[in-house]
Amino acid sequence: MGYSRKVGPPIVSAAVATLVLTNFATISIIRDSATSRLDLFTTIWPIVLTSAVAVILVMSFLYRSIVDLVSELEERQAIAQHQALHDQLTGLANRALLEDRLSQALTRYRRAGEHVALLMLDLDRFKQVNDTLGHNAGDSLVVEVGERLRALVRETDTVARIGGDEFAIVQVSPKGEADVRRLCERIIGVIRQPFSIGDREARVGVSIGAVFASKEVAEASELLRKADITMYRAKAAGRDCFRIFTEAMDADVQRRDQIELSLRAELAEPDALQLHFQPIIGNRGQVIGAEGLLRWDHPTLGQVAPMDIVPIAEECGVIDQLGLMAFREACKVARRWPDLAVAVNLSPMQFRNADFPATLRRIAGEHEVPFEQLELEITEGLFIEHGSLCAHAIEELRRDGFRIVLDDFGTGYSSLSCLRRFPVDKIKLDRSFIDIAARDQSVAIIRAAVTLGHAMNLEVVAEGVSCAEEEQIALEAGCDAVQGHLYAHALAPEKLEAYLAAARRGSSLSDAA
Repeated sequence: MGYSRKVGPPIVSAAVATLVLTNFATISIIRDSATSRLDLFTTIWPIVLTSAVAVILVMSFLYRSIVDLVSELEERQAIAQHQALHDQLTGLANRALLEDRLSQALTRYRRAGEHVALLMLDLDRFKQVNDTLGHNAGDSLVVEVGERLRALVRETDTVARIGGDEFAIVQVSPKGEADVRRLCERIIGVIRQPFSIGDREARVGVSIGAVFASKEVAEASELLRKADITMYRAKAAGRDCFRIFTEAMDADVQRRDQIELSLRAELAEPDALQLHFQPIIGNRGQVIGAEGLLRWDHPTLGQVAPMDIVPIAEECGVIDQLGLMAFREACKVARRWPDLAVAVNLSPMQFRNADFPATLRRIAGEHEVPFEQLELEITEGLFIEHGSLCAHAIEELRRDGFRIVLDDFGTGYSSLSCLRRFPVDKIKLDRSFIDIAARDQSVAIIRAAVTLGHAMNLEVVAEGVSCAEEEQIALEAGCDAVQGHLYAHALAPEKLEAYLAAARRGSSLSDAA
């Protein structure tokens, strides 16, 4: 039909034009040969009438063709516009339409005070669906998620798909924070329900960040940014939950960005970040080791804790550089005190490099430090996230003589599994063991952990000892060593040297600090 509409008018027009020209040529011939005016009129009028009818017909045909062509163009334009503003898989609004609807809602908010909230949603465990059931199954799940979301909101609200497993909702005229909370709770409940994909069943969760328009946050781009921040805060809180934006969240993000920018610059400077050392005390009161802990005195942020430094270093790709810097500093202290076990914390991300064990051997060799003097502290998260890869590297390091320490033992849900599957030399009981024992006047839990460790021929260290009562609890439970602020905070290398010298002269450990 489309082809005939395009080709038909030119052909018909050409035919009619030929007919009209032929008729006029005929009229010219007749006029020359006519004997009277009556004969001329009688002969010509049928030809003129035929030509007029033909012209009227072709004009009508051309008009209809033009109308059809315009309708077709408008239809195609509407389809193109719909495709430009909607997600092709789900039919939901896409990011462009979301931003337009959000801008319209914000305009009404500024003019008439009509409230608006933006919800940012990200599916939890969606990657597992793609990995186990395939991408077609993942697409089917995304479509079903879109349908479930549409069923929860009003016609005036907008549901959009803005990424692979990311959605957003513009909620118009919510009745306060309680209304938004109810919607978030309903979304979480609906998404928790199983998804039937063929003959299989899939389950996912959803993390939601919600933000309200306000005088301070009244631009679409700013609202989107803060909703995204809040959504990631929900993920960090354990996933399958929601969070409402607060200004403190934005301050945290700005601080994080400042740390990242500064961290890259600081790593290029020698001695910008330092490794301080917290002494580890044996059950006979002697200093037997020290744990290296990162310290960073930022010019504007002040003291930046390792818990802030390490995750950011992992995210921005400088953890290898940071980790090796810390290991070199640990080797320097170990060389200065050959009878002191020196521990350094490792990040799971460092194990991505297949040459990591060889790099540690090389650095220790350059500093002439026996591998047996160095303790490598890891957490169970390393085993959970990087399983087989890190197991091979740890076995290699242990064969070389490095001592492997499982840090924060008891804080996760798979500590016992880690001990069974992966060889370690020492466990460090998390400070929560000491807190529970001191609070409840019961050492049963910590004693059970110590008994387990000794049964597996592991040394057991209690972390977080901050008073004499906690020290007594740990030692009576059978811990081989203790560590905490009771004895010393983390000390700069030169202060550690003074501490060790004083301790060996017989000074009390608290006085030595």
